[in-house]
Amino acid sequence: MNRILKTKKRRLLCAAILLVAALAAGASVSARAADNPLMLTVRQVFVAASPSADDTFTYRLRPLDAGSPMPAGSTAEGYTFTIAGTGSTKLGPLAFSRSGGFRYEIFQIPGGKPGYTYDKRKYIIEVYAGAASNVELIVLNTDGAKAEAVEFRNTYGALPSDPALMEDPPVKKTVSGNPGRSSVFTFTLTARDASDPMPEGSVNGVKTIQITGSGEGNFGTWRYDKAGTYYYTAAEANTGEAGYTYDTAVYHITDTVTERGGLLVASRVVANGLNKPVTALTFINKYSAGKDGPKTGDDMSKTFYTILFAAGCVSATCAAVYLIASGKRKVK
Repeated sequence: MNRILKTKKRRLLCAAILLVAALAAGASVSARAADNPLMLTVRQVFVAASPSADDTFTYRLRPLDAGSPMPAGSTAEGYTFTIAGTGSTKLGPLAFSRSGGFRYEIFQIPGGKPGYTYDKRKYIIEVYAGAASNVELIVLNTDGAKAEAVEFRNTYGALPSDPALMEDPPVKKTVSGNPGRSSVFTFTLTARDASDPMPEGSVNGVKTIQITGSGEGNFGTWRYDKAGTYYYTAAEANTGEAGYTYDTAVYHITDTVTERGGLLVASRVVANGLNKPVTALTFINKYSAGKDGPKTGDDMSKTFYTILFAAGCVSATCAAVYLIASGKRKVK
């Protein structure tokens, strides 16, 4: 009996020792987790052409597993934070009170400002808290591949100008005189720099249109992809139509492109040769039927009646001479 009691006492003593050891081990894990909280670094690279390299962008850390530790200030949606310009921030502390695996995701919340391109990557953060070691952190890209760090790259570039907002002055052609048929007239829009934006259908910085007789036409519009000042000229091409005196006017078009709220906006000034603003590109050609001009119906009619009149004069003269001569014979 004594031997049995002694055996039971030894077993109880061993169980008590194991329990105390287990509790002590658990306390040490908690202590290590509390003494070594996880701080997660998120980096942002901002490539800015304009307007400011200090623009602020918004991000969110969200747990993928219930009960995962989160930084102070988190809500049901997760932990929201911002980074300005090119820089970084540290998230945490994340204190793991128990061992195991924990998963998070970090992504950017686009602000929707014109001209900004937001990094759409979503990082997955896997954290493994061991019982006898520090926490282990693994960062995965959107495609599941391991990443060296959590880094987002944002860029800025103003959106191109809207061609629908560009002033497109009409080309107005007027023909004075009385031509027998309508001729075709050619007009050109020429960029000072052949590489500058031009309307569709241009070749090497030149856009050509044609107008038949008196009428109107347009060169068209285009978009700008960067700010600056652009210069163009508009003129009529002398194609040598017989009987016409061509208009030699040259119009100057100056487009000043600036950035406004993330958009490129073109401000246009159209001026004539006297540097006076105009709203239309007006050309006047004069027609006169000369010896080199084409014979029209009116010209033929005038010639016919001239010949007829001359023939009548000759006939009248001959008749008068005949009558005079006949009278003289009778007198004799």
